[in-house]
Amino acid sequence: MKNISCLLLFIPILFGSCEKVIDLKYKDNEVKYVIEGTLTNEPGSCSILLSKTRNFIDSNPFNGLSGGMVKIENNGTVYTIPETSPGVYKLPSLTGIPGQTYQLSVSIEGETFTATSTMPQPVPFEDFYMKPKDFDSLKVTTYVKYKDPANQTNFYWFELFVNGKRQRNFSLMNDQFTPGQEVNTPVIFENKTDDLSRNFKKGDKLSLEMHSIDASVYLYLFSLSGAEGSDNGAAPANPKSNLTGGALGFFSAQTTEKRTLVIP
Repeated sequence: MKNISCLLLFIPILFGSCEKVIDLKYKDNEVKYVIEGTLTNEPGSCSILLSKTRNFIDSNPFNGLSGGMVKIENNGTVYTIPETSPGVYKLPSLTGIPGQTYQLSVSIEGETFTATSTMPQPVPFEDFYMKPKDFDSLKVTTYVKYKDPANQTNFYWFELFVNGKRQRNFSLMNDQFTPGQEVNTPVIFENKTDDLSRNFKKGDKLSLEMHSIDASVYLYLFSLSGAEGSDNGAAPANPKSNLTGGALGFFSAQTTEKRTLVIP
């Protein structure tokens, strides 16, 4: 497995892994619809978030949109996803099946957005560990271990959590250089929550959610690295979404497995 920082923009997509803070910036007059949808092979996981980009002066980080018509179709069966709170649409009874393809449709305020995602086969998350010497107050180096399946192209998304709080950075990996091999590679935790004054300490709980994702979702997450623009003041480019119709965000049918450890 080859590791490359997402700060190196325009590197071909199939190169290695990356860790990147998601901090999208838009002009105050640029308002777009944002859809973040996930469906996993775990019960109760179907969730679609519908919102609009917000102005910088807006103190609410989630500008949820009510009144949307949200549906997911699979093999001719259409599931209507009800709104459970403003901008949040969930159907706990819908559980994804690996190998199946799912089509998302979101209609809101006269606009319709669609996306398609195929759920990969699950890849067992064999181990998640750290070495005491790889820990200080600002950074913790952990290691993940899994066996990459042969004869198929695989993409992985690792979400990071510290004491149950989702971090703003994440890790992406693929099997361009490790097809069919056992992978044992580092994933770095840094202080990427809004609580920037907090340092790591013994007893902190670190968690990883390992998702097997399809190529279109990998491309979206990778392209987030270019969404912050450059230091020369150029306007940021929108990430390469798998949504049609002009919305930002993504829809991912993915398998998931979670591991947790405590800093010794």
